[in-house]
Amino acid sequence: MKKLFYLILIFSFQLTRAQQPDPDFSEKMAFGEARSFLKSAKFTESTSYALYDLVYQRLNLEVDPAVNYISGSILSRVKFLKENIAEIHFDLASELIVDSIHFNLNRINFLHQSNKIAIVIPEIATKNSLSEIEIFYHGSPPQTGFGSFIISKHQNIPVLWTLSEPYGARDWWPCKESLSDKIDSLDVFITSPSQYKAASNGKLASDLVSGEKRTAHWKHRYPIATYLVAIAVTNYETYSEFVETPDGKKIEILNYFYPEYVEIAKTKANETSGIMKYFNSRFITYPFADEKYGHAQFGWGGGMEHQTMSFMNNLNFELVAHEMAHQWFGNYITLASWHDIWLNEGFATYLTGLAFENLLDSTAWPRWKDIQIRRIISSSGGSVYVADTASVNRLFNDRLSYSKGGYLLHMLRWEMGDERFFSGMKNYLEDPTVANGFATHNKFVKHLETAADTSFTEFFNDWYYGEGYPTYTFTYFPDPLNPAKQKLRVHQVQSHLSVSFFEANLPLRLWNGDKYKDLRLHHTSQDQEFTISDQPFDKIEFDPDKWLIAKLDKITAVNPEMIVPEIQIIPDPAQHKIRIVLPELKGNETVKLFDGLGKIVMTQKLKSTDSLIDAGSLVSGLYLVKVQSGQTQKIEKIVVN
Repeated sequence: MKKLFYLILIFSFQLTRAQQPDPDFSEKMAFGEARSFLKSAKFTESTSYALYDLVYQRLNLEVDPAVNYISGSILSRVKFLKENIAEIHFDLASELIVDSIHFNLNRINFLHQSNKIAIVIPEIATKNSLSEIEIFYHGSPPQTGFGSFIISKHQNIPVLWTLSEPYGARDWWPCKESLSDKIDSLDVFITSPSQYKAASNGKLASDLVSGEKRTAHWKHRYPIATYLVAIAVTNYETYSEFVETPDGKKIEILNYFYPEYVEIAKTKANETSGIMKYFNSRFITYPFADEKYGHAQFGWGGGMEHQTMSFMNNLNFELVAHEMAHQWFGNYITLASWHDIWLNEGFATYLTGLAFENLLDSTAWPRWKDIQIRRIISSSGGSVYVADTASVNRLFNDRLSYSKGGYLLHMLRWEMGDERFFSGMKNYLEDPTVANGFATHNKFVKHLETAADTSFTEFFNDWYYGEGYPTYTFTYFPDPLNPAKQKLRVHQVQSHLSVSFFEANLPLRLWNGDKYKDLRLHHTSQDQEFTISDQPFDKIEFDPDKWLIAKLDKITAVNPEMIVPEIQIIPDPAQHKIRIVLPELKGNETVKLFDGLGKIVMTQKLKSTDSLIDAGSLVSGLYLVKVQSGQTQKIEKIVVN
């Protein structure tokens, strides 16, 4: 889902630019649309969900896009997973009214309260047996999450649409709100006034007018998560485009757009088909190719990746790429826990970046990366992992779940290299244990570790569970043992205390005139030193291709005449630090601090020729500082205030 809220003047400006793809699209939108909808979602998956499997559901709905009202029935074919089950549950908002429930065609008793329907099984349910439960209901749906069930208008014409992510499906139909059981097969019948058309999941089986009513029948024969089921109804104009697959088949792109937008939409055909072709070639062929991919326009300021038919505010390049990417990452493979929302939103964000890299001009990709980094480092904390899944605001936080989640994939690509990274991504998609099902964070990480033949435990501890980012200071100077060579010292400051040190492969570029040499430095410790060149160079550039989430403080050159002839001990009372400067580093340098009684209160190994020792934990008083470097030593008195 792409969370975008239009500013009217910006939208007008976009139209005057002949609808050109804009890599700064997200910056021109205010993320986090109508906050009145973003309520805390107190939702717990019922323990009874483990008792049955949803084999099939049929939604038979009647709606009018001018009225906040729904009526109909939901037929569920369930497979019991245990013996002698006495009771099972469905989710339905308490504001809606259940008229009756039939179990295997017989009317039964039920209890509907606290957004749950409790159904007492009237007969012995044996393991693996199938039963049909049909729930008849009606009422005015409430609005939670991002709206759930919305009645709106476009050019004074009524429009109805649903958006159930993360917990809104229960607001408009009796369902099983679950991230552990997909509906194996689905039929959706939508009856509305005859002047309207209805869009939904799967393939359009029929669209029939009878008197003043019109009924659309959508048939979907792939497993689908509950929150990805959707309907939209208004005076749509429809048309199809087709994309050829490598094996010569064609994928239908079926479009349902407002009449006032349809001509603009048709100008986007090449962009849409280009994105589809790229994703097909980069990963696997679109997973629902024998049904369709579709767009249905709706009034929310962004898009939602309903399976096989994304609901879209418009066909901006970034929005199309993001929602289409979800069909692979989010729909075909769905996150198994809202804690790991990055498996949906981070992945769709990065695939959008890949579309910028591969389908637009050479300026779009660097600009896209710059936008993401600026957004991520705009605040010092926050983890990609979502601890509080009841907060819809936190789940769909653009800085963390989208931008930082997406950039973690970009950093992993840098760590692994293109061949191994994309191999790991494709192996994840081809894993039969998650295809058309649910995946955990650890399942995905295992595929990357297998492809890279390494562990990413520390990477994810720092970047996924940890918070913040590093800021780097680089100092380069002649090697004291061999002045013809240049050394580089790397110092890192973390923006958040949750991470003590970010290990990373650092990209640097050495320039000499108009020529350059790229370096990859494995940075594993504070003030680590590297030999970077055995010949002169003009300047150093840090991360020129924007592979890392990081800030640069400064890059400083130390001239040969600035190298000290002897050990220096320099107190810095204001910062509670002691600076130790060495003429050279032999590898066995230590500093020891003694209190007034001659007791050693601190011992530390020196890792660079210019080190800062933290004296903040020392009590006030007189101390001796002893620095040992090979056979050379220096002792000085200092006062700690």
